[in-house]
Amino acid sequence: GAGTPVTGRVAQLVTDFGLRLFREAVGRRGDTNAIFAPHGATAVLVALQLATAGHGHHQLEVAMGFSVNGEGHRGPHGGV
Repeated sequence: GAGTPVTGRVAQLVTDFGLRLFREAVGRRGDTNAIFAPHGATAVLVALQLATAGHGHHQLEVAMGFSVNGEGHRGPHGGV
């Protein structure tokens, strides 16, 4: 199913971040082969967001483009 609007929005934010991360990781390498798990990397960064506070938490929100709390700074590439 489509899920709830909130669930769909979270999935979209995670996907968008994963794609930006992937592009950054392989973008400078041209057409070389790469194995990368954007959702795995996102899961680690979400866990870090949950475990941090203050400036470190804010930096993760900005880098990821969303807050795990559903509020916070809009990242440089969009987000909540």
